[in-house]
Amino acid sequence: MNEAVWNHDIAGSSGRNNETPAQRLRGRQIRPIVRRVTLGLSVVWLGLVAGAGWWMSQRAVNTWLSSVGASTEYETTTTARVIQRLFTEMVSVTNMVARQSQVVELATRYRTDPPGFAELTHQQRAAQFTRDPLVRKVGDYMNALSGDLRYGRIYMNNMSDDTVTASNWASPDSIVGMIYTGRIYLMDALRTGNGSSFGIARLLKMPSYFVSSRIDDANDRPLGSVTVKFDASDMALYLTGRHISLVINRQGRVITSSSEPFMLRNVAALLPPGSTVPSADGEESGDAMDVHAMDLQSHTGGWVIDGKPYLLRSQPLPNTQYQLLTLASLDDLVPMGKRHAWTAGLVAVVGLALLLLSSHVVGQMLIRRQDERYAANYDILTGLPNRRAVVAKLDRLFAVAKQTQSWVLVAFIDLDEFKTINDTYGHEVGDKFLIEVGRRMSASLRANDMLGRFGGDEFVVIGLAAPSEPENPDGTANAIRSRLAPLLIGTYTFDECSFDYAGASFGIATADPSVGSVESVLKEADRLMYADKQARRTRQTV
Repeated sequence: MNEAVWNHDIAGSSGRNNETPAQRLRGRQIRPIVRRVTLGLSVVWLGLVAGAGWWMSQRAVNTWLSSVGASTEYETTTTARVIQRLFTEMVSVTNMVARQSQVVELATRYRTDPPGFAELTHQQRAAQFTRDPLVRKVGDYMNALSGDLRYGRIYMNNMSDDTVTASNWASPDSIVGMIYTGRIYLMDALRTGNGSSFGIARLLKMPSYFVSSRIDDANDRPLGSVTVKFDASDMALYLTGRHISLVINRQGRVITSSSEPFMLRNVAALLPPGSTVPSADGEESGDAMDVHAMDLQSHTGGWVIDGKPYLLRSQPLPNTQYQLLTLASLDDLVPMGKRHAWTAGLVAVVGLALLLLSSHVVGQMLIRRQDERYAANYDILTGLPNRRAVVAKLDRLFAVAKQTQSWVLVAFIDLDEFKTINDTYGHEVGDKFLIEVGRRMSASLRANDMLGRFGGDEFVVIGLAAPSEPENPDGTANAIRSRLAPLLIGTYTFDECSFDYAGASFGIATADPSVGSVESVLKEADRLMYADKQARRTRQTV
C-alpha cells in the first residue's frame, strides 16, 4: 500500500465536519440518558440529606476504625513477642536450674521419698528435708534467682511428687514437703522433658503459670523436676499498651489481663467455634462474660462485651496453649456519629449545586470516552474493525482453533487502482467507494467471520476454517474468493459519478494453530495478495 493511499485518508478526513455520524449517534444516545439521570438525582437529592450525612459519618468512622485496627494489630504483635519472650525465658531458666550440678546431686539424693514419708505431715516432711545443708543451699540459689527474675517461686520435686526444696524454704509458708500429685505440668515434664500449665496456686490462691523441666542424671535417668512459678499479676505488668490485653487458655478463660474486670472471666465466645477444649487438670473455666458480635460493616472484629463495644485482634502465642487477645475500646463510636450529623445539610446544598454543574461535564466525558474506545478499535470511515481489533481477534481465534481442532483463515483484499479512483473522481468519491466495498463484503460473510479495514485500501477477513484436505489444499481459499471477489466487480454509482470496477487482489491463507502464529499467517496472506496482484497485472497487460 503506497503513501498516496495514506494521504488520501488524511486529506479526505480534513474537510469533514468535526463530528462524524457515528459520534453524533453516540451523542444522541448518551445525552438524554445524562439528562434523565441528572433530573432524577436532582429530584431525590434533598431527600437524601440524611443519607449524605450518614455516608460522610461512615467514611470518617471507617478511617478511625482503620487507625484503631492498625494500632491494635501493632500492639498485639508487640505484646505477643514480649509474652513469648517471658515464656521462653522461663523454659530456659528451668532447663538451666535442672542441669545445675548441685540440683542434680540433690535430686539424686532424694529421687524418691523414703518409706513412710507419705504418712508424715507437710511440716514434718519439710523439717526432714531442711535439715540437709544441700537442701538449704539449693533453696537459697533458687531464692536469689527468683528474686532477680521476679518469679513467684522456683522449686524442685522428686519422683514421688514431693517438694524437696524451694526458693521459699525458710518462709513460714514454705512449700517444702508439699506433695503435688496429679499436677499436669509435673507429669509432662517427667514424660517429655518439659511441661507447662496455668492454675490457681493452692496456698495463696494466686493465678500463676507453671513451667517445669526434668532433672536427669548422667545416664539420662529421670530424677525429678524443677518448676518455675510466674504469677499472673507480675505478667500483667508487661501488658502496658493503650488497649486491653488478655491472655486466655484453651477453655477461653482470661488468665492474665491488663484490666481487672476481665481477670479469670470466660470469653470463649470470642474464639472460633469448636476451638475450645475442656481442661485436662480440672481447672475451672470461669464465669462467662456477656459477649456478642457487632456489625462494623467493612471492618471485622467488632464485639460487645458486658455492654461495651470493642475491636478485637488475636494472635496465638507460639509453643504455648494460650492466645493473646487485644481489645480496643470503641466508646467514641456513637458520639462520633452524632458529631458528624451537622454536616448533612452542607453536603446536601453543595452536592445539589455540584450535581447540576457537573452533569454537562460528565456527559461530555462519557461521550469522549465512548469515542476513544470506538476510535481505538474501529475505522472512523467505514465503521469496520481496524488493524488493532483484527489482530486481537486473531489471537483469540488461534486459541479457539486449538480447542476445536480447526484452522485459522486470513484473507487480504487490496483494492486495485484505488489511487486512480481518487485522482479521477476525488477523495469524497474514494471515501464512498471504500464504504460501499465494506458494505458489499459484510453482506456475504459467514456468521463467525470478521471483516476489518487494515488501513488505506486494504481489507481483511478472518475466521475459522476446516483443516486443509491433502487432495484439495486450496479448497477453502477458492471458496472464499468465489464468494467475495464477484461482489467487488461491477458498476459503482454515486451522486457525483458512476464507474465500472474490475475487482480487487486477494491473498487467502489458512494456518494450523499448532504450528502457525498470528504473524506468520498475516505475512503469508500478504505475500499471496501481492502475488495475486502481480498475476492480475500480467493478465491485464497480456
